[in-house]
Amino acid sequence: MILSDLLEYWIKNPNQPVDVELGDKSIRLDKTLRHLPDRRLTCLATWENKTVVAKFFYGKRHNRQTMKEAETLKALLKAGIETPKLLYVENIKDASVLVIEYIEGSISLLDWLKSDPKQVNFESVLTQTTQLILACHQAGFKLEDPHLENFLISSNKVFVIDAGGIHQSNAPLNDDSSMDNLALLYAQLPVTRDIVAREVLNKILNRSSSLELDWQQRLIKQRLWRQEKFIDKKVYRECTAYTCEKSLSRFLVAKRDKYTEDFKQALLTPDALIENGYLLKNGNTATVARVTIAGKLYVLKRYNIKKRMHSYLRGFVWSRASVSWRNGLLLEMLGIPTAKSYAFIEERCGPMRRRSYLLSEYIDAPQAWDVYESEHFSEEEKKGWAEKIVELFFLLKSTQISHGDLKAQNILCGSERAILIDLDGLKSGQTYGGFLKQFSKDIARFYISWPNKWKMNPYFIKYEKMLLNPKID
Repeated sequence: MILSDLLEYWIKNPNQPVDVELGDKSIRLDKTLRHLPDRRLTCLATWENKTVVAKFFYGKRHNRQTMKEAETLKALLKAGIETPKLLYVENIKDASVLVIEYIEGSISLLDWLKSDPKQVNFESVLTQTTQLILACHQAGFKLEDPHLENFLISSNKVFVIDAGGIHQSNAPLNDDSSMDNLALLYAQLPVTRDIVAREVLNKILNRSSSLELDWQQRLIKQRLWRQEKFIDKKVYRECTAYTCEKSLSRFLVAKRDKYTEDFKQALLTPDALIENGYLLKNGNTATVARVTIAGKLYVLKRYNIKKRMHSYLRGFVWSRASVSWRNGLLLEMLGIPTAKSYAFIEERCGPMRRRSYLLSEYIDAPQAWDVYESEHFSEEEKKGWAEKIVELFFLLKSTQISHGDLKAQNILCGSERAILIDLDGLKSGQTYGGFLKQFSKDIARFYISWPNKWKMNPYFIKYEKMLLNPKID
């Protein structure tokens, strides 16, 4: 069996140990880390009685890819950049391999951020990561994809990995290219961290506040690029993150890690789920129910078709469920608080779309309307929630996203933060002027959504000028 076939076989049968001969030594494959079918395999392995990272390249131009990454790794180490050591390189008939140092006790920057680190730790790690990238830039290295998974944290040190995605030149990057590359990294941080992240960057660069708008526009540009790459292109098709099922009568996309057999069976009959659930809303345009799947609570929303003409007109455009799905994943990627989306379904008649469904996270929390209408919340609690809701609005403003129906019923007051729901009217990627116009409409819609006893909610009046100020913050 040729090596590339052996590697693909092991991917499908990981419990069967595989040893690969490398010259007069052998390497045992232990655990898959990343895999691109018929192109590349990265795995944990055992080599000379120690754990290492093995990167196998196969397919067209595999030797060229291996040599490029090996040379870049050597250049990074020579320049004093923190990166794992290159231990061994070999070209084998139909494949080639790099054996790279394994950083003990390491965690990726992405996984570390998921633990919601304290601000002081966040500042320390972001400072190190930024200084590492700037050192790369000064040495002539540009990180084509400074993805959060391409940085490892171990023993209070940050390492850059994946030299294959690093471009080397003979001169340091100019300021504009350097800032764009940094913005691509910062754009992956949750927007709730933007203010602290900007303070870290200003401290490192000793920048003046006059460049704030320029930096924010760079962030928005890079976030829009990530939206086009990871949201607009991937959320409606089969890929690593999502599973897709398509027939003449039905179209489903779900998060792969949630799509268990229980999920699959339950979503075969979404109307039965609604009928057996607890009805939250039953309107002409939408029916919403709290439903149970495998003992856990979710929200299932059905977007109804009102009349035959409505069915005909809606049949040729993306369904409201699919739009809400895409927008929910966008807010999740940005770190803007929202109910997590798990799956959407479209009923179809050939190419025509009919009713659609969105399954999302159930959050047991009152709507903003309930907080200010109810007597169960104190004055201090109402003032506190006004601050948290305004913080949510500023997150939308900093990312140039408008909601489209920003009424008090579409904001949940969770345990710590205000949470945005009902996303089928959300707009992103607008020009700054176009966004400001839509955002003004959002704020106006919010201000008229209160009980009749108030002409305007008094808890929010003092924030209006700040929200509508054309400046981003």
